[in-house]
Amino acid sequence: MNQMMYMMMISMTIGLSIGVLVTLSMPQQFFYSLLISMGLSALIGLCIGLRLNFLALLEGIFTGMMSGMMGSMMVSMLSITEAKTLLLICLLLVTCTSIFCSIMFLSDQFPKLLSSFFPAIFISSLLIIFTVYYSFSHDESNTISSDIHYPHSQ
Repeated sequence: MNQMMYMMMISMTIGLSIGVLVTLSMPQQFFYSLLISMGLSALIGLCIGLRLNFLALLEGIFTGMMSGMMGSMMVSMLSITEAKTLLLICLLLVTCTSIFCSIMFLSDQFPKLLSSFFPAIFISSLLIIFTVYYSFSHDESNTISSDIHYPHSQ
């Protein structure tokens, strides 16, 4: 049961991020971005749920499709700057989810290793989260110039 919950959590966060990312990259074609994000998210849910059992596989597929749809629909209702902020939040959510699932996997497989290296794992996790936030918040290449000149016909 715990593995099914981890699978659902990973599938949901990755599907949400894929939905946001695909719809941001294709803002004019909402239908195609919706289908692509649903397909990619369902494929990831299938790959994650495949190793457990049939019910986990179905749950992974439908959770991935639903979260890809939610990500696409949220981006279509927001402006570009708000959608980029949502992408940052989704990527931080994916990072935190993967770190949490890695710690849970390590605690199940190697309990003594995790207890002896927990401060190092915690500090490295915080550094990864800070690096993702810093790299997205200090991106200066996305500024739009307001000096647009059109040729005048005389």
